[in-house]
Amino acid sequence: MEKTLRLFQVLVLFGFCPFANAGESLDLDRFCGGHENAGVEAPAMKLLSLPEDDLLFVDQGFCPVLRESRTTDPAAEGWKIRFYASHSFTRYFNSDISFQSSRYSVEIRDYEWAERGSREFFTAREWAKPGSNPLQMLDEPTNTFTISIEKNGHEFYLSAFHPKFLQAQNQHKHMTGFIDGVAVDQVQAVSEPFHGYNFRPGESKLARNEFTYGQMIYEVGYGHRFTLIRSRIGNVSYIPQVGVGLMMGRNLSVMVKAGEWWEFDESKTGLGPNGFGASAVNRIELNSRNERVGVFYENRVGTYKMESKFFDGTQKFNLGFVGNSVGVKFLLHHKKRSAAQRVD
Repeated sequence: MEKTLRLFQVLVLFGFCPFANAGESLDLDRFCGGHENAGVEAPAMKLLSLPEDDLLFVDQGFCPVLRESRTTDPAAEGWKIRFYASHSFTRYFNSDISFQSSRYSVEIRDYEWAERGSREFFTAREWAKPGSNPLQMLDEPTNTFTISIEKNGHEFYLSAFHPKFLQAQNQHKHMTGFIDGVAVDQVQAVSEPFHGYNFRPGESKLARNEFTYGQMIYEVGYGHRFTLIRSRIGNVSYIPQVGVGLMMGRNLSVMVKAGEWWEFDESKTGLGPNGFGASAVNRIELNSRNERVGVFYENRVGTYKMESKFFDGTQKFNLGFVGNSVGVKFLLHHKKRSAAQRVD
């Protein structure tokens, strides 16, 4: 004799399982999976054979509620590991900078930095050049890679941001100090252009000052995930974050030799740490329904206290920047709550 259970959801929610020891179980995932595949016109059904009688379970709205509760209830979620890859457009703010060396010992007000975007590596024309390596598009332009682990909205991340910044050309700034033993306290060109075979005492000939090769910011941080919109096709999430990190890389500085016109001195540093600081990040994600893939926009504002070797001395400055990134994300792992979603 078959019986239709119309209060199935009530019985399950309150733990009333008269068939728990009957030797047969009801797998909710398979039960509701059948409902999802069959559609609304053909509700999920399950026949259980018990010693005393047979029970026919018919879904009358429980399965959609179950799926919704798993989607919206954070307690039903487990650890999620995500990977992010993006291209970044970065603006570097002007800053005061101090150079201290035997030849060049000056402070420059409002020193200008420029981004080296290297976006030509995204073009087919660049790939077609003899000896070109298309994989350089992963390194040459300013990119950001992040891996995060999240549960119940709490997200911890490790990011690798690849900034490339260098001395802006054609800048005139107020300089105070000594250049080749001559005192300076005036506005002048940071890199004086060639104007004939004569020098004025105290001319600045700093031709290049670059932080591009191997330059990376490694940050660890925390954020919280908020779901703004949820629909049948996906969701929109907002994740504010804060992080602290270390900047590493190499510096190249080039200056005209004293008393020369076309001879240069170079200062190169080895790969190593050259700054520490923090950043604040705001990210908007558009995710697929199961969050396996998505696209995102990210804004990053950071400040780093920098110190690097400069010829036989050092250079010090505070680097501020704002970055805007667009990219893709992937869900690498999702461990659901281990508590059984079964009635035995």
